[in-house]
Order: sequence, then C-alpha cells, then structure tokens
Amino acid sequence: MAFGLFEPLPAAGEDGAGGFGLFEAPAAPVAATPAQAPVAQAQPPARRAAAPAAEAQSIRVDVGRVDLLINQLGELVVTQAMLAQAAAALDPIAHARLVNGMADLERNTRDLQETVMSIRVLPIGNVFSRFPRMVRDLAARLGKEVVLETEGEGTELDKGIIEKLADPLTHLVRNAIDHGIEAPEARLAAGKPACGTVRLRAFNRGGSIVVLIEDDGQGLDRERILAKGRERGFALADTASDAEVFGLIFEAGFSTAEQVTDVSGRGVGMDVVRRNIAALGGAVEIESARGTGTRITVRLPLTLAIMDGMTVAAGGVSYILPLAAVVESLQPGAAQVQAVAGEGRVVQLRGEYLPVATLADIFSTGAPPAAEPVIVVAEADGQKVALVVDELVGQQ
Repeated sequence: MAFGLFEPLPAAGEDGAGGFGLFEAPAAPVAATPAQAPVAQAQPPARRAAAPAAEAQSIRVDVGRVDLLINQLGELVVTQAMLAQAAAALDPIAHARLVNGMADLERNTRDLQETVMSIRVLPIGNVFSRFPRMVRDLAARLGKEVVLETEGEGTELDKGIIEKLADPLTHLVRNAIDHGIEAPEARLAAGKPACGTVRLRAFNRGGSIVVLIEDDGQGLDRERILAKGRERGFALADTASDAEVFGLIFEAGFSTAEQVTDVSGRGVGMDVVRRNIAALGGAVEIESARGTGTRITVRLPLTLAIMDGMTVAAGGVSYILPLAAVVESLQPGAAQVQAVAGEGRVVQLRGEYLPVATLADIFSTGAPPAAEPVIVVAEADGQKVALVVDELVGQQ
C-alpha cells in the first residue's frame, strides 16, 4: 500500500549530479594566460569596495518596545474599523472625498500592520536546529539507526509562537523515534532499509503555517488503539474513521505501549501536545498507514497579535468571528433545517448534521429574525456548529 508520506528524492543528474550535493568534486586548476593575469589582479580592490554596500544593516531593539508598538497598532486598527463603520452609513456621492480617504486609510493601515508584524517573525529553523543532535543521541540510546531530514527552515513564524512550539515538536519527534521507527533488524525483515527517516517540514498554506512530522516506521495499529479505547470506555464502532480512532491517542493517559519508559510511549503526553498547540490557536491531525509510516500535521496561525475576522450582523449588533474558525457560509433551504425533539434544530450539509445556534438568541438581543437568514459554519476543537446570522458584513 503506497501511503505517499515521502516523495522520492531527485535522481543523480537532476538538480545537481551528486544526489544531495553535500560533496562536490573540486574544479581542476586553470593556468592564467598573460592576458588574464592583469584582470585577476584588478578584481580584489573592486570586491573590497563593493563589500560595505552588500552588508545588511540592523539595530537591536528591546522586545518590550516591539510589543508596545504592536499594541498601539492594534488600537489604530480598531479606531480605523470604527471610522469605516461610521463612514459606511454616509451617502458615498455627497461624501465622496471622505469615502475615498477612508479607503486610503484602510489600505495604509493594512500595509502598516503587515510591516510591523514582520518585525516579530523569526525563521522556524531556530527550532529545527535543536533536533539533529537530539535525534542522534536518542537513536544511539535506543539502538536504532535514524536520519533526520528538514525542509522549509526559512518559513517565518511569530517569535511568541516559535518559543512555545519547541516543546510540542520535541515530544512528537521523540515519539516518532521511540515507537514509530523500528529496530534495524525489524526494518530489514520488513523489506525496508535499516536506517529509518524522520522528516520535519514547514511551509505556508493559506493564512497558516503547516508543520509536518513524518516517519517511515511501523505506523499506528488501528485495531490495537480501538481495543484500548473500548477498554478505557470510549464507544467507537468498527466503522469509525481513522481520524476518530487515531484521535484517541490525544486523550489523557492513553497509551498502547506495553512498557512506559522515560522516553514515553506513543500516546503518553499527547494530550499535553494537543492542548499546547490549541493554546496557540492551532490544530493537530494524524494520518497513518500500518507498516508504512505516520504523518502528524500541525497547523498554526502566523501570529497571535493580529487576527483576521469575519464581521456578521445579528439582531442589529455586529459580531466578529475568527476567520480561521469559519468553514463556509450559505443560505439553507427549508428542507435542510430540521427540528429534533429535545435537541433543538440541526442542518443537513452533505450528509452531515450540524447543531444550529441563532446568534441573536444566544446574546438575547430580542430582535426579530431576518427574512433570509444566513448560516455560518464554524469549527473549533474539532466540533462544528451552524450559526444563524442576519447578514455577512465583511472581513477585516
């Protein structure tokens, strides 16, 4: 079964004739001709003259000052949004100059916002750089052969997120080596190379940063996890999806390891990993194929200081939903919304039933419902809900 966790590396001759290109054959020395010699002697002064212009210029600024700047920018963004909301009620023809000025202010505020936020970002390579030695030491301690591959070290994240991401990633990498990668003898018996591979990848997708932790080990044992889950009191049918079954390892204290060591079995402490990642506004998912490997996907916001939101109106009041939590919006047909005795209402979307919550009722505005309400499907902590609002105002 081809799981496709790892893409094939380019063959020799593709993008570099030496595989990874770590070693290159030294170039053969070329004797300078009399005509070339004066040119070679004239090059060093030119290089020395160009060197100062190529040097990067930077200053050291206290983090507290950067945080203060971001807080003040946040106040500016809120004030701009208030002015934009007030200007929207004016006649755009009678107040054309004001409307145009507000459009320029919004654009300039957004540009300033992005510029200031870039001050706090750091490459995720600062976190990845601590893993090679840890992988080497842990593999030697467990009697395994493991190589670590990293990709996307230049992907940038907010400094605050990077500092809090190190511990969850460390735990996931240790688990991949301890209970993901098999011993060399077992790998050879399974037709695999004796040396296992753990790969760390980071890249941008949409408005988020995605970090993948992949291994080509034995994968998760679905039946064993399912049996352990039932033993712990989790009611899952045999037809449960892999995501539901594998999600059990994130429950507190859940582990299928026969012997728990100080390295920990796959599952011990995974509830802490999920909780820490959720605290950063992120999510974690697991994919696995028995005998092929496991991929853990961590999705994180670019920053915790600024959040994109969708403005909705309900009962004459405006609310903002985090854009990262919005799945879709639609106007449902009358047949899609059904009442369930004692459970309120549900809406059917592509074979899935979601609970319906009316935003105006939740906040007791007392306003009558809109003639053509809109449903916004939001998701948080793996749960979806259909929020009934009067209209979609926009994004900011």
